[in-house]
Amino acid sequence: MQTGLRVAVGILLLFGVVGLGIHYGATYDAKWPHPTGDQLGIDYDTYVNERVLLIGEVTTTSPVDETVTIEVTDDADEVVAEITVHSTTAPVKPGGTIQAYGTLHADKTMTPTSVAVVNRDSTDAQYKLAASVVGILVAVGYFLSHWRFTHRRLTFEQRPPVRKDHD
Repeated sequence: MQTGLRVAVGILLLFGVVGLGIHYGATYDAKWPHPTGDQLGIDYDTYVNERVLLIGEVTTTSPVDETVTIEVTDDADEVVAEITVHSTTAPVKPGGTIQAYGTLHADKTMTPTSVAVVNRDSTDAQYKLAASVVGILVAVGYFLSHWRFTHRRLTFEQRPPVRKDHD
């Protein structure tokens, strides 16, 4: 393929990916079947006795009462509701994040049918990010150990095998 054609195809693909990202961002809230933090903040009573999915940061846990209290935030990261999730023994600490799916009650409580721990505590997010960065660096390093970029042709070429002469 000619260099100009490669650049044109690359730019076309880049615009396609950016366009898909913009479309996804514009339609995400409209297609999400559960209330967002903004919707809960504006009209909590609409969702009482409904099955909803809430994602929030844990503020308190009580293993004795089997409850976890979470803060649900809006798009501006303002706390719009503090919900107590009953009947859960999720292994999470304050500062962690959970997803709770269940019935929402008028007294700002929830009876969940399932609870998933996203981050056990506040350090889990940093650990996940660090592990991802290390994985990316290993993958890029491995790729570049077998391939090299040629600037003149804007392509990757396979590196020649390393010759090991035996005595």
